[in-house]
Amino acid sequence: MNFQNSAEVFKDAYDGLRRSRIAVESYLHRALARSDTLSKLPITVRYVPIAMPDMLLPRYPARSKLRKKERLYDCAPQLNYRVFVSGTFEEQLREYLRGLADAVPHLKDLGANDDQVKEFENVLHRAVSEILASEIGQTRH
Repeated sequence: MNFQNSAEVFKDAYDGLRRSRIAVESYLHRALARSDTLSKLPITVRYVPIAMPDMLLPRYPARSKLRKKERLYDCAPQLNYRVFVSGTFEEQLREYLRGLADAVPHLKDLGANDDQVKEFENVLHRAVSEILASEIGQTRH
């Protein structure tokens, strides 16, 4: 499984979303590489969450799309802008991952089996606690 990401984000939410994006990207690359089944799954999830204030949401609609022939899921949900402006890091991680979880129901359409879907769900479920534990460990050195 290949994970790619970017974001469409209003400047006030940029720092919070960027921190979450970097942490989740690092975590997912490690978790996917450790998994015998997910590392060999020839699909791509391209995650481009949208974090915009309410006044701009109509210009930036959610636009996720399944591309079966390419074995690609473009996951582009709208996220809660306010969380990335004033939320805690944990809240920001949870919101970032909530959007990414939108990809889970589409994995089977791309060729994942039930075990692979469940494993990816588990990877996402463990993400917040493992990222936060890693952050705490890094600040103690």
